Amino acid sequence: MIFAKPSRRSQDLALVSPLPTSFYAFVLRSGGWHQLLVCFLSIAVFLLNAAPIELQRRIIDMAVKGGPASAIMTALLINCAVILSFGLIKLLMNIYRAWLGECATRTLRLTVDRSLFARTEPRQRHAGDGTGLSMIFAEADDVGAFVGSSISVPIVEAGFLISVFIYLARLDSAMMLLSLVVLASQFLFVPIMQKAINRRVADRTLVLRQLGDGLVSPLGIEAGAPLNAAFSLAMGIFKLKFSLNFLMNLSYSLGNVLVLGIGSLLVLRGQLEIATVVTFVSAMSKVVDPWNDMVDWARNLAVTRVKYRLIVDGCSPLGDDPAAAGRPPLSPAAAGPA
Repeated sequence: MIFAKPSRRSQDLALVSPLPTSFYAFVLRSGGWHQLLVCFLSIAVFLLNAAPIELQRRIIDMAVKGGPASAIMTALLINCAVILSFGLIKLLMNIYRAWLGECATRTLRLTVDRSLFARTEPRQRHAGDGTGLSMIFAEADDVGAFVGSSISVPIVEAGFLISVFIYLARLDSAMMLLSLVVLASQFLFVPIMQKAINRRVADRTLVLRQLGDGLVSPLGIEAGAPLNAAFSLAMGIFKLKFSLNFLMNLSYSLGNVLVLGIGSLLVLRGQLEIATVVTFVSAMSKVVDPWNDMVDWARNLAVTRVKYRLIVDGCSPLGDDPAAAGRPPLSPAAAGPA
């Protein structure tokens, strides 16, 4: 059955040590040509996603100008066919992405397990048990889940945004520039707030690792202080994330009001057609989700790079003998799909 087993490349990578130091090197080595196929699906998705904007404009234009009903019905049927094709191809792309992510997660878990139990000193293996559990069960999931979409998302969303704005520029360049200003305003606050989120994510990951090490240690630790620190860092992340969403939504709403207001004035002056204004308002509503997805992708990329770097550092050998005694690491067959 398709997608029922891990990819051959990810299985081979699980047997290689150490992990690539670069996150994208890991993405390419674990996915291989499968990432290329996902990219082709992504191109088809963004082209089909952009097509209904022009179809809707033509339908409205024909209705306003009293066009023949047969032409309107034909355009509606074409629109339905495009929408159905878009949905089916996107479904396949999402399943493909998820499969690549699970393959990468499985590879990370096997690699972490092998590295932790290849250390020479038993006390080193024991001291890292909490960190190892965190890397295997939590951090590997976070990193692996992003692998499938790490290349295809910017192709889908950026490709759609570029195609929409090229189309809008053909309709009216001044209105297109106004729409771009609405989105460009977010560059004033998104990078600053994202850096603050990244710092807190790295600190929280290290705190949870230390907590795990302490809990499995024979000496034990008082869990109150690290739990309070993790709670404080998590709430800081949530406050920044939701504040960022608030500012982005506010800029969208104000931008729509601006586009609608200026477009309406131009219609009253006879400088713009009503169908064009409707198209711009529709396009602005359609670019909200892709733009948010691009911002989320950039945010997740920054966070995932931090977590992947921590996993690579955590897998670095502490001893000289990679074949040390101890519990044998998980075999690829025993690990199964992630």
